[in-house]
Amino acid sequence: MRKIQNNFLFFIIILFCFILFSFFENKIYAQLPKTFIKEELPTLRSGPPLNIQAAYDKEVLLEVTPGDDYSSQNSHIIWSINNKKICTGVYCPIVLKESEYLDRAPILDIITYNEYGGTTYTYEFEIRSKEGFDSKSLNKETEYVKPKNDPIDSFSSQKVSAIFGKGTLIQSDYILYIGSVSRFFNWKNGIFQTDNLDTLKISDSESGLWFLLPSSNLSIQSPTDDDQLRKAKLNLGSLRVKASGGRNDTDQNTESFTNKMQIETEEISILVSRGADVVMTRGKENNKLFTKIIVFSGEAQLIPNIRFIKESEKFNDDKIKLGTGLEFTIYEDGTIKPLATPNSSTIDYFIAFTTTQEELKARYEIKNIDNLSEILDRAAILAENEEYFELLNLLTPLQNLIDKDIRISYYLGFAKKGLYQNQDAKKYFIHAKKMDSNFPMAHWQLGLIYLEEKNYPYAENEFLLAHKNIPKGSKVDHEYGYYVGVPYFFNNKMLLAKNTFQSAVWDTELDPSLRQSAAEFLKRINIEKPWSLFVPLGIQYDSNVLSIAQNQSLPSQYTDKSVFRSIAGGVYSYDSSKESNNDGWFLGGGAKLFYIKNLTNDYSSLDALVLEGSVYETRRWMKDEEKKEHDSVRIYQTGGAVFVDNKQDNLYFLGGGVYKSLELNAGVQIDISDRTVSNQRSGLVYNQYFSLGLGQYGPFVLDLNLQGQEQIMFNTSDTVGSTFEIIATPSASYSINSKTSLKFGTTFDFLYTFISPIQSKYKFIPTAAINYFILDWLIGTFSASFEYDRVLPDNTNVYRPGASLIVTGIF
Repeated sequence: MRKIQNNFLFFIIILFCFILFSFFENKIYAQLPKTFIKEELPTLRSGPPLNIQAAYDKEVLLEVTPGDDYSSQNSHIIWSINNKKICTGVYCPIVLKESEYLDRAPILDIITYNEYGGTTYTYEFEIRSKEGFDSKSLNKETEYVKPKNDPIDSFSSQKVSAIFGKGTLIQSDYILYIGSVSRFFNWKNGIFQTDNLDTLKISDSESGLWFLLPSSNLSIQSPTDDDQLRKAKLNLGSLRVKASGGRNDTDQNTESFTNKMQIETEEISILVSRGADVVMTRGKENNKLFTKIIVFSGEAQLIPNIRFIKESEKFNDDKIKLGTGLEFTIYEDGTIKPLATPNSSTIDYFIAFTTTQEELKARYEIKNIDNLSEILDRAAILAENEEYFELLNLLTPLQNLIDKDIRISYYLGFAKKGLYQNQDAKKYFIHAKKMDSNFPMAHWQLGLIYLEEKNYPYAENEFLLAHKNIPKGSKVDHEYGYYVGVPYFFNNKMLLAKNTFQSAVWDTELDPSLRQSAAEFLKRINIEKPWSLFVPLGIQYDSNVLSIAQNQSLPSQYTDKSVFRSIAGGVYSYDSSKESNNDGWFLGGGAKLFYIKNLTNDYSSLDALVLEGSVYETRRWMKDEEKKEHDSVRIYQTGGAVFVDNKQDNLYFLGGGVYKSLELNAGVQIDISDRTVSNQRSGLVYNQYFSLGLGQYGPFVLDLNLQGQEQIMFNTSDTVGSTFEIIATPSASYSINSKTSLKFGTTFDFLYTFISPIQSKYKFIPTAAINYFILDWLIGTFSASFEYDRVLPDNTNVYRPGASLIVTGIF
């Protein structure tokens, strides 16, 4: 099937309309890029399949959908076959009689018109046998093949005209001579030729625009049923192609149709993706044929046709991606030139030959300052799609108005930077910064340029200035943590770099490649500050979160009270092993202080103070000399005291060690309270802790913490006995953004007491917490829990809700 789209017709049909039509048709196809054309003529958003399958004497039901603009939805739709009207409206049941089409194949036209004019969409039928024909299954909707926001290219049509001179199309024994008036042709095997100063403009709704420059020869290939792109071969000369669609207009239905064109030479094959603007040249230099590729915008994938094994070994991947502003050259013997930026004269050459007089007039006759806002809105669209050359063409005539609007200078700099012309770009960004020192994107782009120049102090300063006015939650705001971390790293501000990279790694809104790069930087940051200080302040209700030694609870008489209490504390540690990467022994130490104040006067006698001090000894050694991997182990000694109601209650002394995720400690706790001897809890304590990271599953990071504790009491009674306890806490963390995360966990706690009668119990405590970074060094945590205890053998149950709100300073 071939669908042929005639261009816009005037609705007033008069005798000399053919002359007006020829003039108007050329004018329409010489406008600015189609992205910027404001549609006034009626368009269809979806139409019949690209190939209409039909059988004689069998009904085919076809349907179209008007475009989204107002005029299209209020337009009239007429269906005709071979210029004979058959029905109107969006639906049309068609029955083809074989006797009526013995001499001429059926051609379907869909005409839509309104007060502005009309548009005709043309289709050919593919006739199938009557037996087993099912029109509904064959005529599936294929709207997803086309960009939905690009109605001009909705259906298959091919036109060719000469911008300069003339041209020729040779297809089998058919020759089409091409002048300035647009001519229709069918995309099947054939050769386009130009001579001297001829330049052809080939318009194809399937793929986009093809410009064949002087002294060039292009072979086009007939598409097959499986083809989802146009194929051609450049035999000699130069070709510029602008693929239809945009880089950002794909959805789940169009993601497999990213490539629009495949163009070959003897040296290379290139895939041109939607929205890309690419130039190919095939010529001879020093008696060697070569192919040169320049990407004006978008992205192209190269497949070299290398004949020598040694050369082909350079390419571990089948496809080489070539980005915007780069030039690639390969010779017939497989020699490849280094990637380069095309010079301005080369760029100007291709722009000049592929730009019509009307386009030049539209671009360079911008004199009315009232249109400036509209022009800058167009520039924003071009910048979003990274169409750098088009952006330069649009804004270059506005150089004399550069002080009128800061966006002129910014977008000119943006285009220059996209083409790797950083020195020119820097001048424009500096000019924009002088116009408004609070304009964040000028600082941001300068920071990126300074990063490329490895001028890290300047880059850091520009990123910090940009961050003051970057809109919160924007794409650049999410990228800030990564990009400012890079100059921090190279300026040897490792602690700042670590904090920003950690935020970047957890930011689910950040580009995955930047998150991965941030993780790689974190691996390289080995030096940490030797000291740390955590200061929690908050309120809790019936929640045992404070530790005596690791996860040990507060005194037993304290845990059974369900009251509101305030908490103030601090945890300080110093580890000299973090100051160096050397092997050997390193000393360190730490201290804890917590004060718990009950807010109910009835329990003021249970106000508690916890003091603890520790000494660390860290041993580091070389684990793998070849890989430069180190390993380490830490041993420590800890002593602490608990005061209740301003009286000494408990002393404890522990010794232990930590290796990777495993920690063991053992020691003694001494009850020095004024309780009766039979009720005092003194004895030996042994603890085991193991933390296991279970990895990431979707957006969740899973962890498991295990604890085992054994207590052997020096004296036992009906209320005091030796115990064995096992605690398991699986948890899942979910990062909402760089500042907010959720954590869900459940604690399973089984306690067995060796006394008579046996008083054992198990606990089930689900907990949910939300963490929010108020500042980079301040985190607020709200947690809620519900505790269920079952006491055996009494079979008594305890149900106890808990909650806490704690703000922690991290220094």
